[in-house]
Amino acid sequence: MLEKVVAIYVFIDDLLQKIGHKEDDQVKVKDSEILTIGIIAAFYFGSHYEKALGYVKDHKIFSNVLGKSRFCRRLHRLDELCVDIFSQLGYVLKQMNTSHEYIMDSFPMSVCHNIRIENCRLLPKDEIYRGKCVSKREYFYGIKVLMMMTSDGIPVEFAFIPGRFADANAMHFINYDLPEGSRNISDSAFTNYFYEDMLLDIDVWHDTVRRSNSKRTEPYYRKFYKDMKRKLIETMFSVVQQKLPKRLHATTFKGFLLKVKLWLLSFQIERAFL
Repeated sequence: MLEKVVAIYVFIDDLLQKIGHKEDDQVKVKDSEILTIGIIAAFYFGSHYEKALGYVKDHKIFSNVLGKSRFCRRLHRLDELCVDIFSQLGYVLKQMNTSHEYIMDSFPMSVCHNIRIENCRLLPKDEIYRGKCVSKREYFYGIKVLMMMTSDGIPVEFAFIPGRFADANAMHFINYDLPEGSRNISDSAFTNYFYEDMLLDIDVWHDTVRRSNSKRTEPYYRKFYKDMKRKLIETMFSVVQQKLPKRLHATTFKGFLLKVKLWLLSFQIERAFL
């Protein structure tokens, strides 16, 4: 684990230098160190910053280690930088994806148990955040994460949507910044003929698994191929949900989203580069 932590720091530090990231010369702890601690907290310590700070301090990885309160303030300032790094890496991974095939699905991120909704302070009491997870046959209160991955299971794009939003009606939240000739395979929940036709105009194929009553039929060989890919989708996203922390502790909704972003970034780096 120690070797991976050092590799993550070197990777983040070199990347920030390449993109021309500027920071105050007077700081004793660099932004690359802050991001590294946030990433290892998300991936190895269930998003517990205090445990990650203790690990870094005990192993003397960095010469200066901030306290938890000051670290959280510094990390929150790097919220947009975290998303920018994910997008930059996603762009590189898209250019390296020679198959030009992608898979997309969503998974829920609950902020609290249903019985605790009345006492929840992270989100306002609004039915827009109450969604249903069909695979688990249960309702949840929070958000859904739309995520697009390569066929190798490496995330390249993501978006947050309220829990009640249907996948097909929330596709405009994701960028769809794919190379020409790309094919995005997803399950029938993402059936949206309007977006399908619009994406074809820019030579991107939004290929969903057709329902039995679909207005647009297709040959059997395409159905067979997409059924095989659908099993891959379910396998990849079950791996994602298994590695997600069972519980995310946060005092603000912004802090909750930041922990999810850091986990997605750590998962991307681990799958693609480690």
